[in-house]
Amino acid sequence: MTDVKLYLGDCLEVMRGMADKSVDAVITDPPYNIGKADWDKIENYINWCGSWIIECQRVLKDNGSFYFFHNDMEQIADLMLWIRNNTRFVFKQMIVWNKRFDGASTKGFLDGFVVPEGLRNYQQMAEYCLFYTFQDETGLTTVKLDMNNFSSLRQYFKDYQEALGLTKLEILDRVGQKADHCFRWGSSQWDMPTEETYNELSKLPVKYEFVRREYEDLRREYEGLRYTFNNQKTHHSVWNYEIAPRLNHVTPKPVSLIENIIKHSTNENYTILDPFMGSGTTGVACVQTGRNFIGIEIDPTYFAIAEKRIADAQQQPRLI
Repeated sequence: MTDVKLYLGDCLEVMRGMADKSVDAVITDPPYNIGKADWDKIENYINWCGSWIIECQRVLKDNGSFYFFHNDMEQIADLMLWIRNNTRFVFKQMIVWNKRFDGASTKGFLDGFVVPEGLRNYQQMAEYCLFYTFQDETGLTTVKLDMNNFSSLRQYFKDYQEALGLTKLEILDRVGQKADHCFRWGSSQWDMPTEETYNELSKLPVKYEFVRREYEDLRREYEGLRYTFNNQKTHHSVWNYEIAPRLNHVTPKPVSLIENIIKHSTNENYTILDPFMGSGTTGVACVQTGRNFIGIEIDPTYFAIAEKRIADAQQQPRLI
């Protein structure tokens, strides 16, 4: 059973009560400041966004992921610049949600917006989702610079070397230079060996009994510090999804779209935060995919809708 926590209130106030580095991902759809509703026009919008983005940074784990939606490119540009200048977030990708595609049930309706005479611009048929982490493309460079990371793996290879009773040079003489970095256990240049190299090391005799761990066990621990990215092999940066039913909310996102983000950037039992829960789509997607969910919504009407949708989802069989 997934753990669901829902809060009715201002996300800034609620998040300030959350522990540092307590969530694995933030997936949210904040106001765009384009006047879609009374709540969608905000003074000092970029600075306001900065205040909740800073809180997202604080509560997100070092290997966590941050996704937020928007559709106004000028404001997106301002937000990206603010994030670059004021946070530790590293930009990864801008995902385009394409709403008008062959096979979409609403394509005929949307086609009507692109044919009028006198049209003097390209009609917008997409929204955007920005993807950030705290790490570089591999997810390893900054991690390895911190000598406190991989401490148990560093200790394991130190113990392994002692069990072999060999200097590092003697090990390299037998196995080759490819075994160099795994025995740099006291350096920022430490790194995991390949499985092939690890298997070659296993052929060296040890001087005393040593409990040798399985490579897959070591690999999982090694990967744990990197940001999660489970390649679904189904999407590039342009995603085709139907427009979601409104459900008494003017800007809902499709559950399947959010599920796709969840599957890419989290694993089962991870915790996902949505500071702008709206009608609860992220919560429904979390329940259906076995993730824990923290949702915050300031509007009592939307909160009630979200609460019911998530409760109903908890009564349904899991999707995966």
